[in-house]
Parts: sequence; structure tokens; C-alpha cells
Amino acid sequence: MKKRLKWLMVFGFLMIAQQSYGQVDAILQAMDDDNWKRALKLAENAEEDPDLRKDPEVYFLKAEIIYELMQDEYYHKKNPESFEIGIKAVQKGIDKDENNEVTAAYNDLIDKYVNINNGLAYREFKINKYNKAGRMYRLSYDLNEDTSAFFWEGKCALYQLDTAKGEMHYRKVIYWFSEKFAETGDTSGMISEPFIYFADKYWQKGQFDSASTILDQARKIFGSSPKIDYYQKEIAKEQIEQLPPSNLMMEFIQKYLVYFPTDTFLMRKENALYLYQIRTAVRTGNRYLADSLLLKMANSKVDRSMSGNNDFYKKNDYFYGLKVENVWWIIAGYLFEYNHADAGKYVAKKYIAYTADTTTKEALEDRWLVIIDYSAQKKSLNFSSNILDMALEEFPKSKRLKEMRASLISKFSDKDLNTADVGAYTYLLEKEYLATKNEVLLESLVASAENYINRLIKEKNYVLAKRVINKYRDFAPFEPLWDNRLVYLAKQDFYHSYYMTRVMEHTVEGVTVPGYEWNGNPVRCTPGQPDIQIHKKVEDRVNYFRRNAGVPEIYLDPELNDWCQKAALMMESNRKLDHEPSRSWRCYSQEGATAAKYSLLTQGANTTLAVTSFFADTKNPSVGNRRWMLYPNSLSLGHGSTENYCVLWALDDSGSVDTNLYKEQFISWPPEGLIPKMMAFRFWSFSLDQDLKGAKVTMFEGDDAVPLKVQEQVEGYGLPTLVWEPAIDPKTFNEDHTYSIKVSLKNGRVYTYNVVVMNFDAVGY
Repeated sequence: MKKRLKWLMVFGFLMIAQQSYGQVDAILQAMDDDNWKRALKLAENAEEDPDLRKDPEVYFLKAEIIYELMQDEYYHKKNPESFEIGIKAVQKGIDKDENNEVTAAYNDLIDKYVNINNGLAYREFKINKYNKAGRMYRLSYDLNEDTSAFFWEGKCALYQLDTAKGEMHYRKVIYWFSEKFAETGDTSGMISEPFIYFADKYWQKGQFDSASTILDQARKIFGSSPKIDYYQKEIAKEQIEQLPPSNLMMEFIQKYLVYFPTDTFLMRKENALYLYQIRTAVRTGNRYLADSLLLKMANSKVDRSMSGNNDFYKKNDYFYGLKVENVWWIIAGYLFEYNHADAGKYVAKKYIAYTADTTTKEALEDRWLVIIDYSAQKKSLNFSSNILDMALEEFPKSKRLKEMRASLISKFSDKDLNTADVGAYTYLLEKEYLATKNEVLLESLVASAENYINRLIKEKNYVLAKRVINKYRDFAPFEPLWDNRLVYLAKQDFYHSYYMTRVMEHTVEGVTVPGYEWNGNPVRCTPGQPDIQIHKKVEDRVNYFRRNAGVPEIYLDPELNDWCQKAALMMESNRKLDHEPSRSWRCYSQEGATAAKYSLLTQGANTTLAVTSFFADTKNPSVGNRRWMLYPNSLSLGHGSTENYCVLWALDDSGSVDTNLYKEQFISWPPEGLIPKMMAFRFWSFSLDQDLKGAKVTMFEGDDAVPLKVQEQVEGYGLPTLVWEPAIDPKTFNEDHTYSIKVSLKNGRVYTYNVVVMNFDAVGY
């Protein structure tokens, strides 16, 4: 009996298996015949069969059938729930396949459903249904462990302010991507956003090393991309700005120059740091270090001159050179130009020693003479004169060098010279007059100096013109032309650099057209763009103030202009000013937010009018805006203007000025010398890189003390600054007024200077 029962059970199982095979085979046959509706009916019947409902293949076949039916647009419209039914069938198939014996054969089908599901989830995400989108992405990940779906689930969590869950997803994605790339080098399906998210988070917290590390990791996987480049550049710049001049700073600069070889900020920082280290090494007598730095700097320039970016370096790198010795000569000239004579002489002598036949005195002098003669014939008198001056410093008793100077004066006395060569000729006359005290030479010197000054003023080189006037008046102190030239210079500078930089209205066929019309749109978040003439006027007006205050001029960087324009758009769109706008602002952009952080902001004025508003600072007793605009080491600024707002990037430290200079040399406004009356603003200021606490200021017109109110000192805006408000009203002046200012520091140092407020407003000039 038991034996018979056993055979009956075996027979039953065989019949069920045969029945199951028959039904699955029928489904497959219908699919082969493209009879998809019959195939679906058979699959649905199989689902109801108690013996077949455990078979995972039934569900996968049903899902495949539905997928094919969905390719018919009419069917899909008539059965909009078909995708949900199909993906549930896929899910059931996976769940039923406990030993994973069937699923692998349907991976392509699963991927198709996941792709569709991800697309539908993204549609929900775009309409801010983050919770629903997150659930859909979770389903995709459960089906085939799709890492992009896992990422998007994390993103949905972040948008729902579930930071813990979102960051957990992002960290896992970063780990998976890094592992996969290390093993296979394959980047397909990878997303850089998790890396960017954490880089931004660390950056905002000031954790630059962590931000840099994760960006290095991202760059290794994804290479260069706009977002990675943006964050890496900005974080690098901020990190570098916070470091003192050091080998560590150089490591950072050169690391990022590998990524951004044509970044002008990094290139100039590298140049400035090399020069600083060279000067320091020379000053401390460390010849080995000075030589090593000179060789490294020169070799880097030569290497870059042979790179694919050669044209860029030739145009943008002041120290570009094809040979080591060429770079050394450029360095020497630069050091002399910026009053680092000791370092300049060291480098020049190294150049001569490197290029001379031997190291004897005769050979070195021969080398100087050859270079001087060659420069006079092939280059310019200016270049030749500079070399001669350095040679005479090396060999002050050299008869041959002195004869060379007289020869150059004779050769170029009747030639038509450019402005630089006129300056060099004047200098040669000066040296020859000092050596001979020949009165005929003095007459020639004064005439040549006047010619040089007039040329400089005409070419708007006002800084050098003023320097030349002050220098040569010592040779003929009672000559009235010097004061006449200073007045002419001050008027010309004001007229061309300030008055003519107005953004004026004009009339076309009786209709008044504004001088600046913003071409952006706050509704569409279009930033617009001022034309190049507007930027040039802004640049000229900023430089008018900086030049007259005695600090180096700046330039407007096109990229910073774009960022400032985006910041101005944000202010215009939200109708308020903020140095740290939130991501919830209309028209928010990371570039605009960065510009807002480093810029001066104003409402109710734009373009050049805003520049004057910033500088006058009539409502700000600390004149913080003016102080940033006169910060001596600024070099690269930016400007953006909308209809009602202006953003001026002014917190910059990318210049190559030795700021130690301003421990002794003050910066004042009004500046020492002549200034039109409308430039004598409400608050007068005196800046110096020293402790000004307890400093006292007095102001006299002739023998009469000018009442004044000294403002409370406020730190944190450029250099330490003393501010006072004198009891005068320049608007009422009908003649020039001369004021004597005396600033006494607590340490005993005293600074005195005169300001002449001119009765001049340029109208009709």
C-alpha cells in the first residue's frame, strides 16, 4: 500500500511539472507568435494557478509581455496602469527567485523597468514631490542596485531637509564610485554631485583640507568639469589667501597650477611668491637659496614656453622667457622697477656672470658694454640706459662706461624718440650734468624734462609725470614750469579719468535715453551684461582714486565681472543687499553668492556713480568702502550693475606690492597735493599699516586751525585708518585753499603733508 502511495505521489509531481512546463511553454509560444495579448492572458492565468504562482519565471514573463505591449502608444494610453503592474511583476519575480537562479536571465528587462521608473521619479522630483520621488528611486535601487537611483534617493532626502539620510547616501555613493574606478577605471553611470556637495559643505565650514581632498578624489575620477573646476579654484584661492608667504603656499599654488595652468590669479601669486622669497633670500644673505629660487622660477618659465599654452604665457606672464638667462634679466628689470635695488643688482650680476666669457673684471665690463651697445642699436635707448646705470653701479670708475653715456647722449640728441626714450635721454642728461656741472647741459636737462612731462600727461601716465616733476624741480627749484605742470596734470587727470567717465544721458529725436540701460531681466533671472565701455569707465574711475592716493592701479577681470553681474541680479531680484545671500533667494547662483561675499554693495546707484558713492562714503564714519578701494595689494577687481544695484568686487589681495612699504608710506584722502574741490568729501582719511590708536590729527589753513571731529577708529577694513570730519564746505569755494595736515602717532612718529583744494570742477574744460 505504501509502495503504491509513493508511486502515486511521484506521478502527481511529474504531472504538475509537465502542466507547469506546458503553461510556461504556451506563454513563450504566444510571445514568439507576437500574440502579446494572449501571452498576457496566459501569464495572468498562470499567476492564479496555486502551483505556478511560486515560479519566478511566470512573473518575469508577465513583466516582459507588458513592456512589449507598452511600446504600443495606443495600448499605453488605454492602460495607464500597465507600467505599475509590470514593475510589480518584476519585483515579485525577484522575490520568488530565492536562489537567484532565474533573475540573471532577465537583467536587461529589469534595467529597462528601472530606467523608466527613474524617469518617472525625476518627473515627480521636478514638481517638488520629493517624498514620492524618493520612494520610487528606492524601488529602482531594490530592483537592480542602481547607484544613480540610490544617489537620487539621497538627494530627495536632502531636499526634504533629512540631512542625515541624504549624506549617508552620498557617502556610500562616493565610496562605491571610488572603489569601482580603482578596480576598473570605468566611470559610466557616475555622478560628481556627491563630491561637490561635501566639498561645498567643508568649504563653508572653512575646512579647506577636507574640501580639497574630496575634490582631488573627484578630479581623479571625473577629470575636469565646470563645477569641479569652480570649487577647486575658489577653495584654492581662499586657502592660499589665508597662508603666509611660505613653502607651503608655494606647494598649494603649484599643485593647482597643474589643474589650472592658465589661471592668472595662481600664476601671479606664484610670481609674487617667488619674488618675495628671492628678495628675502638676498636680504638675509642666503645666496644658495636665492640661486635655487632663481633657477626654479626661470626653469618653470622656460618649461611653460614650450607647452601648448605658449601663446597664453607670452601674453599674460610678465616673466615669460625662452631661456633661463632671459628670465633672469626680466626679473632683474622688474626688481629695479619696483624699488628692490639690492635684489635687482644681485640678479643682474648673476645674469652678467652667467653670460660673460669669464669671471674677470675685464670680461664682466666687456659684457656690460656689449649689452649696452646692442640694446641701443636693436632695442631702445630706455633699455640701454637702464643697463648702463646698473653697469656704472658695478664699476663707478669705469672710463669706458662713462664714455658710453656721453656717446649715447650724442647719438640720440637729434633723433625722434618715443616717450620712454625721451625719459631715458633726460635721465642720461641728468647723470652727465651731475658728473660735469655743465650749465649748458642743465638747460638741455630742463627742456628735455619738460618735453618728457608733457608727453606723459598727454599719454595719461599721470603717476610717472608727477614723479618726474617732483624730481627735476630740485635741479631748477625757482623755475615756474614745475608748479604749472602740476596744476595742468591735476586738471587733465580729473577731466579724463573722472569727469569723462560719467555715464551720461543723451537725447535721440527728442527722447531722453538713459546712460546705462540694464539688459537683464529679474523675472527670467537673466543677469545681462554691461558693455565693455561701461566697464572701462568704472575701471578708470576706480584708478583715478587709487592713483591719486598713491597706490597701484587695478584692472577689471572679465570673469569677476560676470560673477558680480550675477550678484547684482540677485540683489535686483530680491530687492535687498546681503553679503551672504541664502540659497532660497530668487536667481541664486554660487558665483553670485561668492561675489556678494567679497564685494561692496549699494542700492540706488550703478556703474561709475556707485564707484563715487562707495569712495565718498559720506554716511560711513569708518569709510570702510574707501579703505577697501585703496587697499594697496588689490589688483584684480570686478563690477556688475543692474538698474538699481551695483556690486564692486573690492576684497582682493592678488597684487605683488610689498605691503611693508605702507608701514612707512601713508595713504590719504584727499591726497597730498592738488585735488578738485568736489573730491574733498565729507570725511578725510589717513591710512597706515601701523597701530593708529591714540593718534592725533591737526589741520591748518595758513595760521588758522581748522575745527575737526575725529571719528572712532574701526578695524577690519583694509589698512588701519584715522578718519576726521573738518568744518569746511568745499562746494562754496571760489578760490584754491591749502591745508596743512599733521598726524602724530602714539609711538612718536609724525607725518605732515599739504592738500590744495582747487576751485575746479571741469565743466567746459
